Order: sequence, then C-alpha cells, then structure tokens
Amino acid sequence: MKKKILIYGGTGAIGFSIAKSLKEQGYNPIIISRNKEDLINKSKQLDCNYEICDVLETNQIEEIAKKHDGDVIGLAYCVGSINLRPLKITKDIDFINSFKINTLAGINTVKASFSDLNNNNGSILFFSTIAVQQGFNNHTVVATSKGAIEGLTLSLAAEFAPKIKVNCIAPSLTDSKMSQKMISNDTIRKAIEKMHPIPKIGQGEDFGDLSSFLLSEKNNWITGQIFHIDGGRS
Repeated sequence: MKKKILIYGGTGAIGFSIAKSLKEQGYNPIIISRNKEDLINKSKQLDCNYEICDVLETNQIEEIAKKHDGDVIGLAYCVGSINLRPLKITKDIDFINSFKINTLAGINTVKASFSDLNNNNGSILFFSTIAVQQGFNNHTVVATSKGAIEGLTLSLAAEFAPKIKVNCIAPSLTDSKMSQKMISNDTIRKAIEKMHPIPKIGQGEDFGDLSSFLLSEKNNWITGQIFHIDGGRS
C-alpha cells in the first residue's frame, strides 16, 4: 500500500494516537520503536505494519528508509527522553545523550527518507516541549535538545520549501511511559493539572487529529510552525 507515513516512537501515547488517526483516514502508518512485543501488540490493534529500530543506530534507520523507498509521504519523529535535574549536578554526557536521542536521531530519520519526502511533496512532524519557550526549573537538559528541534523545524521548513512541509508540536506534560514517575503520585498529578487553564494532564488522543492533518495530503500550506498543545499553559 502506498501513502506510507513513518512514525518513529509509534508505540508511545502520542505516536500511537497519530497512527490511529492516520489509519482511519486511509493512510498506511508504519509504527517504529525498539520494543518488538509492544510493536506486535500495537500493530495488531491498528492492523498496520511495524518496524523494529533503535534510533541511535543510524544503519537501522537507513534500512527502514530503503525498505519503504518510493511510498513515504510523511514522517513523524515522536521519540524523546526526559532528564530532569538542576544544572549544578549535570554532566556533559547528560546533554550529549539528550541531543543524540531528541535531536540528532530525528535529523537522521529525515536524511534517510529525504528523497521520498521530496519526490512525494511530503510532510515532516517533530515534537518539542512547552519547556523550551516557557522555561521550567530543572529542565535545562531536555529544553536544550528540544529547543534545537524547534530551530531545526524552522531551518528545514525554509530549506525544503516548497516540496516538503516541516512543522513541530510542543506539548505540555502528557500521560505516557516517560512521564509516569512524575504523575504516578496523585497529589503531584493534581498539582500539575491545576497549572493548566484546562486543568488536566494531556492524553495521546489530544494530538492525533492535528498531527495527522499536518502529515496528510490535506496540509498543503502550513510549514515552519510550532503548535502548542498544552491545555493553555503557554
């Protein structure tokens, strides 16, 4: 099936919601992550294809791009990490590791699929964080690498125009595997919810429709934008 959209981090709350929305619209989402068992379960739920990939291994990214060569019209990079600590106890390796997974691996996915995306007038969707523009305590590591993603979005939107659209979504805290340590405590969860004008923690479903629109053929005039899906917190 043509009209493939590669979703790196496709088993996560946001990535899976994007895949679900795209599937409902008749596209062919390919969900991609490291966890084979999770991929098998999620792909069965959606009746879609999957690929196993460690995004820190560039050769694996390149193999996936070659396998689906010719049919890719979209790419979403939903992979990320959260490393929260005050600057005084950070080490260089914290920033380097964060940049590798949050930024550099995203760049490599785009490079691997560039030809397809360019030939098919495709779309790219990155994910940042509200912490980049809002500024929070102990978020220096993640905000630095995700800030680079926002700069990348604007740069590539200019460089790839008019063929490829490049956009980014900057969420507030979302209920996902990565955030469980922060929101598993009910008191802390409620306190975080109250920080938002719409007082709740984000859910994967909050991102599916806008993300799928930006990745789909319906989007023919939106590029270089940072969208805040954050309950109004920004």
